[in-house]
Amino acid sequence: MNIETWHSYHPLDEARFFQALHTIVHEPDFNADQMAEYMREKVGIDRNEEEHPYAKAIEHFQAAAWAVRQYLDATQN
Repeated sequence: MNIETWHSYHPLDEARFFQALHTIVHEPDFNADQMAEYMREKVGIDRNEEEHPYAKAIEHFQAAAWAVRQYLDATQN
């Protein structure tokens, strides 16, 4: 999120997200909802601001993080 374009869905931004996710998704207490809340706090938006461009990007990354976590749990990785 330190890169200005983090919310743009650019392939390089997506790759950076997944690289960062890789460092935390294996933690037993990882929770994508908590990650999304951290992201909202970092950019200063309320969880009720659903139409904000950052909110849309955070929802996207939250869903992706849950998908990765569910995959890892299902495949026991």
